[in-house]
Amino acid sequence: MKVAVGGTFEGLHAGHVKLLKKALELGDEIIIGVTSDQFVEKMGKKIETPYLDRILRVKEKIDEIAQKSFRFYIAMLDDPYGPVLKEDVDFIVVSPESFKNALKANILRKKIGFKPMNIYVINFVKAETGSKISSSDIRKGKILPNGKSVKLKVKT
Repeated sequence: MKVAVGGTFEGLHAGHVKLLKKALELGDEIIIGVTSDQFVEKMGKKIETPYLDRILRVKEKIDEIAQKSFRFYIAMLDDPYGPVLKEDVDFIVVSPESFKNALKANILRKKIGFKPMNIYVINFVKAETGSKISSSDIRKGKILPNGKSVKLKVKT
């Protein structure tokens, strides 16, 4: 099965790992879309990690969590859909905030002659604070990539 997953993968965290693990569980050929720096800027997001560093971190994480042999490639995303409009894909793994884009991708796929993808939605991973783990909260120093709260030690 060919599975697609995508994201910015800024501050690679437990939510990203959950998406990647599900993609690996579902398929033996994985397409990992990573948003380009230009597309991130166009979406109005702030990032600190350049594209090449983000794809290296994704590859390192895949190597760490993979428990079976599979093929994968990383595609640069300059739009919300990337390679899912250019090739046959069986599944797409998304977060709740990406679900609408997956539905739109299926509509576009049908128009160009591809079968619809099965959409697998992964729930957000919660931080100890109760909010979803986000790269922006990690960047602000509120939480760690695993969702644990940052504990400050105060010397008295």
